[in-house]
Amino acid sequence: ILITGGGGFLGFRLAKALLARGRLDGQVISSVTLLDGAYPPQLPQDARLKAVSGDVSDPAVVARVCPADTGAVFHLAAVVSGAAEADFDLGMRVNLKGTEFLLERLRACARPPKVVFASSVAAFGGKLPAVLDDGTIPTPQTSYGTQKVIGEYLVNDYSRKGFIDGRSLRLPTIVVRAGKPNAA
Repeated sequence: ILITGGGGFLGFRLAKALLARGRLDGQVISSVTLLDGAYPPQLPQDARLKAVSGDVSDPAVVARVCPADTGAVFHLAAVVSGAAEADFDLGMRVNLKGTEFLLERLRACARPPKVVFASSVAAFGGKLPAVLDDGTIPTPQTSYGTQKVIGEYLVNDYSRKGFIDGRSLRLPTIVVRAGKPNAA
């Protein structure tokens, strides 16, 4: 299992939960690799856990953390909304090119890995209707929202072609994270 953004708020908690659970899709979890630029000070002490410092938009780093037997990927790495809006080039490099590099690397796997792509309600932009469903049309109004919609379409197309078994989740911003503020 690979978790990009594995040192972040969601990625770190996901890793701990997967390790505690011990299985994913009925298979024993033999290893969890985290990819991020920084990590919390207290990583779980578990022989199955490997933390790699690096950038998802660096193809060499992605190649190093995605061996041919990668079975599942949780792609959570992103330059968050405010930072992606403030630095267009950084958002495009990480959120768009990083996703593209990762998907291309996964295409070389021995069998199509399961991929969960963390998108965002920023895909919709503006005032949201009372109910969001599959018929709600994305109309992003920020660079971040646009990058997330493009990522969703890439995951869909790579899945359609049989390169991955992907799905996108549009996560809401529902809590302010504890600790040092980020650019969201």
